[in-house]
Amino acid sequence: MPLIDRETVQKILDAADIVEVVSDFVKLRRSGANFKGLCPFHSERTPSFSVNRARNICKCFSCGKGGSPVNFIMEHEQMTYNEALRYLARKYNIEIVEKELSDEEKQEATKRESLLALNAFANEHFRTNLAETIEGRSVALPYFRHRGLSDAMIERFQLGYAIDKPTDLLDAARKKGFREEFMVELGLEVESEREGRKSLYDRYRSRVIFPIHSLSGRVVGFGARTMRSDKNIAKYVNSPESPVYSKKRELYGLFQARSAIVRADKCIMVEGYLDVISMHQAGVENVVASSGTSITEEQIRVVHRFTENVTLIYDADAAGIKASLRGINMLLAEKMNVRVLALPPGDDPDSFAQNHSSEEVASYLAANEVDIITFMVGKLMAGVNANDPTAKAKVVNDVLRTVAYVDEPVKRQEYISQCSRLLEVPEEVLVNQLNIFITGRYEEAEKAAQRDKARASVSGVEEQGADSEEKKTDDAPLLDLTQNTLKPFEQELIRYIVRYGLLYIFDITKGDEILPGTVFDLIDNEMKLDGITFGYPPFAKLMDAFRVIRDTEWAPERARKLASVDEECARMLEQKRDKIRSGAATMQQLEKADEAARAEVDEYRTNAMNDFDMHFGQTRVVNSDDNDVRTVANELLVERYTLSRIYSRQGKIETEQDQLRNLVPRAVFELRSAIVAGMIKNLNKQLMSLTDDDGTRAAEILEDLARCKAYQQRLGKMLGERIILPAVR
Repeated sequence: MPLIDRETVQKILDAADIVEVVSDFVKLRRSGANFKGLCPFHSERTPSFSVNRARNICKCFSCGKGGSPVNFIMEHEQMTYNEALRYLARKYNIEIVEKELSDEEKQEATKRESLLALNAFANEHFRTNLAETIEGRSVALPYFRHRGLSDAMIERFQLGYAIDKPTDLLDAARKKGFREEFMVELGLEVESEREGRKSLYDRYRSRVIFPIHSLSGRVVGFGARTMRSDKNIAKYVNSPESPVYSKKRELYGLFQARSAIVRADKCIMVEGYLDVISMHQAGVENVVASSGTSITEEQIRVVHRFTENVTLIYDADAAGIKASLRGINMLLAEKMNVRVLALPPGDDPDSFAQNHSSEEVASYLAANEVDIITFMVGKLMAGVNANDPTAKAKVVNDVLRTVAYVDEPVKRQEYISQCSRLLEVPEEVLVNQLNIFITGRYEEAEKAAQRDKARASVSGVEEQGADSEEKKTDDAPLLDLTQNTLKPFEQELIRYIVRYGLLYIFDITKGDEILPGTVFDLIDNEMKLDGITFGYPPFAKLMDAFRVIRDTEWAPERARKLASVDEECARMLEQKRDKIRSGAATMQQLEKADEAARAEVDEYRTNAMNDFDMHFGQTRVVNSDDNDVRTVANELLVERYTLSRIYSRQGKIETEQDQLRNLVPRAVFELRSAIVAGMIKNLNKQLMSLTDDDGTRAAEILEDLARCKAYQQRLGKMLGERIILPAVR
């Protein structure tokens, strides 16, 4: 895959808005200056995923994942850096300018990308079969027409056809150079062995194809319905589990429905592919399907990112009703608001949508969906003699077992009141029985957790081996500060570089010339003065990356920004002076107002350039193509805790940025002090290991110890005082 031109990369980074990017996958709500939602990277019921538009980053404070728009797409869609940039370019309609990759860069293509590319090829092959082969036009297309699907829906859901030939897809994929083992892994091909010889054949033959898309629109799997009348052949065949497809997680139609779900703040769940497509064709677009499987917790959590409201539509037969009741408990456990819609007898969502106009479908949905208690009581009491205490008690218990999955006290009380009214049972009786079911639910959950823990323990013992320590090291988080005593001090310095690296902090004198020095310059100069380098490799890489930004990219971009700000300031000052001239009564008032206007414009200019300097460095490192640099930068840029307010002598509230002239030099001194403490500790160890015959060496060590301790005392004195950096050095 060719490499994206640097200028194009910058256009993408400038255009990508973290709130817009994350909103494609997570429903966000404003929370103060930030936005919050349920984390897409792990299961949670209380939102801990924070999105900061000002810094253009996101972060989950539970699992730690997040970052810039590029990093978010890489993590969520399991894409490479280059692939994530292409995704964002498509989203923001940015034309990509490319340059050829080197042989080494080509070898870095991931297996996942190869699998997704193969799925995309297969999807196009099936679509071509539908539109351009005799068999597709005579068999599959009439089937879709018979089912009432329009050309627009066939195109929107990218429907296709696999012709009745054992190696049609295999032959086409081989010509394009796709690897056979990947075809088998995706389930596109099946291995068979006859007479000792292995051969491959297409899994899908004489079947209409329903591609399954990820949230970002990439094809991850397929569903296929047979066109044959043979009862011995499975009606539907789906893709097996693979590195790119998880049946438990994917929902058919979610890619096409996600925007409508957010607009309606509701997701309608049905069972089959055609149910989804027909409902979309009828104008009801916030519809998804569980792809022929029972609804899973993973699917519910994906939906929960977009809405808390779910309506279940199933067939009106007994099996459909039973399926509804199975899914309700899981939905309630995930704090979803659940309603159920029963269709008229003999209808399923597909047939109902086909036989009614868009207005009739929407009207029926609005008028007939009911809350879960009304639905359950109505269906379970159907055919039950109200005077039969045993039968009625069973219904009461079935309903209460479902209510036991509701964790919110207010909602639970509402359901209890509704049950009491509909079933004519006193509330206190229902509450007593409900408490028994709630206790049983938690006890069962605890037992299940203990069983899982026991299995994991047994599995862990079996898997331990000589490389177990190595695995622990590989899986350790990037910012593990327990391995090296200097890491906390190094981290504090690298944090100042990431957050404030290009902000002015002091003056550098070179001969008669005085140059502005940045936070990065101060730290870099002080470390070079002492011959210090970062011992933690990702910190050292970030330092080097920032130096490149400081030396090559920042100055020309800053000059362009400064020219733009100066023009804006000139306009602002002229506008203010026009007002002053029309309002000032005396020359003294005019001069005083003009001075105040110039001070206000100067302050605006300073703040604008400070904001540019700070965000320029941040944006470059959090979007670096180096994974270590990007990960460390994203981690250090996110506010995990609220910083304490610092009050100056004048009572002004100062931020960390206001205190940089004190804090950064202090951090440098603290690193020096830690290094000296380590040297003293090492010298003491050497001294303790000497024998009586090593008198000369002992004297040398004692001399070194004296020098180190004297330096340590000087540093301690400096650290104990308020550090104020001179304006010129």
